[in-house]
Amino acid sequence: MHHRGRQLRRTMLAVVLGGLVLGWSVPAGAQTRASSPSVSTETSVSQLSPLAEPRPEPQDQLLTPSEPTPRGGVPLLRRFVPGLADFMKELPPFLRDTSVNLHLRSFYFNRLNSDESQNEAWAFGGWLEYRSGWLLDTFRIGGVGYTSQPLYAPEDSPGTNLLHPPQDPILTLGQLYAQFRYKEYALVTGYRQLVDEGYVNLHDTRMVPFTYEGVTIKGELGRFGYNVGYLTALKQRQEETFHDIAGVAGARGSDAGLILTRLSAEPIEGLDLYGANYYIKDVYNTAYANVEFKHEIVKDLSLQIGVQFTDQRSVGDHLVGDFSTLSFGTRGGFLWRGLTAGAAIYTTDSGAALKTPFGSWPGYLSFQEKDFDRAGENAWGVGAKYDFGAGSLLPFNIPGLTVLLRYATGTDARNTGATHGALPRVTEGDLDITWNIPWVKGLQLRFRNAYVDDGGRDVPVKAFRIILNYDIPVL
Repeated sequence: MHHRGRQLRRTMLAVVLGGLVLGWSVPAGAQTRASSPSVSTETSVSQLSPLAEPRPEPQDQLLTPSEPTPRGGVPLLRRFVPGLADFMKELPPFLRDTSVNLHLRSFYFNRLNSDESQNEAWAFGGWLEYRSGWLLDTFRIGGVGYTSQPLYAPEDSPGTNLLHPPQDPILTLGQLYAQFRYKEYALVTGYRQLVDEGYVNLHDTRMVPFTYEGVTIKGELGRFGYNVGYLTALKQRQEETFHDIAGVAGARGSDAGLILTRLSAEPIEGLDLYGANYYIKDVYNTAYANVEFKHEIVKDLSLQIGVQFTDQRSVGDHLVGDFSTLSFGTRGGFLWRGLTAGAAIYTTDSGAALKTPFGSWPGYLSFQEKDFDRAGENAWGVGAKYDFGAGSLLPFNIPGLTVLLRYATGTDARNTGATHGALPRVTEGDLDITWNIPWVKGLQLRFRNAYVDDGGRDVPVKAFRIILNYDIPVL
């Protein structure tokens, strides 16, 4: 495994260096120029497109948490260095369309657990991203370095996952990739990268997201999209280093990778079909399907319904135990003049709880503190979100401000161990306030609060987070 890793790193370095040399040598007129180097050409692509930006949290939750931090404005160096913007216009596209982006993040986390222990830390950091332009409209390279530095990290309250356990800083090269594309039909990405596919996702709910080592190829064929990949290693949000996929899943000593396949489609407007499979040899297989339909009834009033299904079971040598489980969920809701409201129900088979080591659970009832996916659990939830900027229900507007309230409860869960005993009822209520500050482009302030009644214990779980994001285009 280590030998293959060294070979992959050497190959990647050779590809990157070769790309840089070729990028200098290709003339500036080899491609059609982008309309503006300061404006991303990838913000208006469809969700099926291989160039669609990943989301920090699964979009299939009951009511989607707030949108990602908006991008900043014109890159600083192009704006303030005299003549730089004009100079770069004359460079080959590989260099002309290069972007460097700095994303700053401050994150305060405080949670009081039901056993009266506490998790607390305040961290500052973020990431620096480099991405080249396209060489011959076919090849580009990129990389992202991430860091999380403790500002306040008491030794007696670890467990926030903002920092490397117990309370140590994080500094890591989370992404380093080369990409080849053929129009919208195929985009091949090799080595360290983000993956956003159902049960394999960014889980970007702390300082640093999940990133993966492997190869993926995804594309768009008319109304159909696909993604096929082989992932060998994962860097979790609290880690600096990458670990074997099978090991993260609990199969210590196995170097098996994860085979990812996904097919999605939009056969008619408003109907989204998604099916994916995740297979790890001798460990387990997860099959996941999601159907969403959104339809405008009258002006400013739309209805949305959705269904999810998961089949998860051990395979081969059953290195993490012999198990199988199913889960099913459905939701319905409406969008009216800036207000989104809805309800969802979910049930999980008693054979086992769902395993989600590769990111956030994409289920409708994945909440701030709890996932309602325990073995045998029957759960329901409601929620409402209002956009104070675009909404017209109230006589005033606050640009950039959204408020989300949601509540869920789960019962009938069972312990799958030898006792098969009943597990307590769990209830959670969340408040999520996000403000994309309109006067400073790329600046976002977010407050998240959760209250969890975990089986009627004397001390409920109380948690809150204060997050500041600032996206700064540099070049």
